[in-house]
Order: sequence, then structure tokens, then C-alpha cells
Amino acid sequence: MKKSITLLLSIIIGVTTLVGCNQTKEESIVETKDVKVVAPDGLPAISLSKLAKENPHIVKGYKIGYSVEATSDSLSTTVMKEEPDIAVVPSNMAAIAYNKTSNYQILGTVGMGSFYLVSTEDINDFSDLVGKEVGNTGKGLTPDITVHTILKEKNINTEGINFNYVNAMSELVPLMATGKLNTGFVAEPALTGLMMKNKNIKIIKGLNDAWKEVSDSKTGYPQSTLIIKSDFAKENPEFVKAFIEEISNSIKWLNENSKDAGIYAKEFGVSTEPTVIEKSIERSNLKFVKILEMQKEYEDYYQKLYDFEPKTVGGKLPDEGIFYKGE
Repeated sequence: MKKSITLLLSIIIGVTTLVGCNQTKEESIVETKDVKVVAPDGLPAISLSKLAKENPHIVKGYKIGYSVEATSDSLSTTVMKEEPDIAVVPSNMAAIAYNKTSNYQILGTVGMGSFYLVSTEDINDFSDLVGKEVGNTGKGLTPDITVHTILKEKNINTEGINFNYVNAMSELVPLMATGKLNTGFVAEPALTGLMMKNKNIKIIKGLNDAWKEVSDSKTGYPQSTLIIKSDFAKENPEFVKAFIEEISNSIKWLNENSKDAGIYAKEFGVSTEPTVIEKSIERSNLKFVKILEMQKEYEDYYQKLYDFEPKTVGGKLPDEGIFYKGE
């Protein structure tokens, strides 16, 4: 009798343990969620570098994968296919993504304007550009539109300026480093690399400061924007709240630890050398600001882009649905 009871208890305990193990495995499978985060090479990727390097467990049950897109075209393609859950993109791309997919919202900005007017010539302000040859990137794209908007607001005739356009910053820097171009609009961290190659380059003015002068913004214009899939945000509010706090703290750390920032960024896959990144951090304007604190700046920025060329924001001004309200 005792043997029968003992055997019965053993069977019950064994079955219970087996069921418990199976439930644990099933719960683990259900709870684990992959999160894809992407950013383009340059400052946007640098802003994510600490998170990518340390990959902290922000919320239990989530596995985050970080990656760098080498070109703006590849970034645009992956976003329009709605592949990343979270991405850092140029601010106008955030508007295009919202208008085209209806499935991305803005969490905030990770970087204000980092473009600077630089020259080896005797230039003191934007008005001195009339009659000069000036290098810039991406004709008709955001950097170009930002420059033209500022010049227009300052009543400077752009027809009197000979713009020399190249496709990328990697093409502009060699021209200015060798003196083939003496004046141009250059962004960090490329600017720091340029100044290391050509000691005669001097900074005339930052576009972010110029934007403050021609608008009501106290912070400047949002250059890089953190976006998130609307459906993902709706289903994972706890994760979103924690991620926002984590990236804010991460960017603050990068500003305070520029040497480590360069090392982290290089390990993440940023093409710029660590020493250049280290020296560029001070002028990079990396800063996380929640969208609820930046909504007016975005509305004004998009309005100016739309007035210049509607295609730059996807053909129409995005409505308020583009702004994430959950945090």
C-alpha cells in the first residue's frame, strides 16, 4: 500500500514538474519580443552607440537589435518597408514615413542642427556669400532647403550665390581640404575631420543658431528624429517609456564622455574615426528632447520645408497624428 502511494505521488510530482517546465518555456516564448532599431551612419548612429554597445535590458522580455544603415537610400528603403520598430531618421523623412505608411510617429529629436558655414576666405555672415562659390550637399534635399530658407528669411538673394552641389559630405570634404572649394556648409563630424586636414578652415556660423534668428525656436531646428511604429508603440507603452528614458540618459552620457563615445561609435559601425568623433561631440548638438516639448518646432520646420517644396515632407503637411502622445 505504501509503495503504491509513493509511486502515485512520484507520478503526480513528475507530471506537475513537467507541466510547470512546459508552461515556463511557453511563457518565455510568448514574452520574448524582438525589437529592431536602425540609424544611418553619422551622428544619428553615434546617438545610439552607447545603447548598441552595452545593450541594456530595458524591459524584461524584450531583445533589442541595433544596426547602422550605410546610406540614406538604404535607410529610406527599410523604413518605407516598415521593417524597423524604431529608427533615427532625418526629420523630413519622419514626415514622409508618416504620410506614406501611416505607421510611424515621432518620439522626439536626438539632434539639433549640426551644419556650419565654414570658409578660408574673409566671410563674416551669410550676406557675404553673394558672388561666392559655395559648396553644399544634396540639391533640393533637407540641408539645401534649410540653407535656402535661412537665406530667404534674411532677405539674401540666392541667385547671386554660385552653389556647387555634391551628393554627400564625403565628396565635399576633400574639395575643401585641398582648397578646390574655399566656402561651404559642412556638418559634424565631417567638419572636425576637415579642420584637422585644413588648418585654414574657420567656422563662420552654425545653421542651428541662424535658424533661431529667423524663427521663434529657442532650440533651433530638429535635424535627426526618433520615430517608432504606431502599432508597436500602442502595444508596448511600458517599453516605449523606458526606451525614451534610456536614450535620453545615453545621449547625455555621450556628451560627457566624448572619448568613449568615439570608441563606442566605431565599434557600432560608424565610419568616422574615434578621434574625430571625440573632438566633434561639442559641436554636434546631440540632445534628446521629447516630442511634447518640441511639437511647435516640428510644425514650424515642416511648414517651412513644405512652403519650399511639398515633396520634402511627402506631398502634404503631416497632421497631429504624427506626434506620439503616449509619453
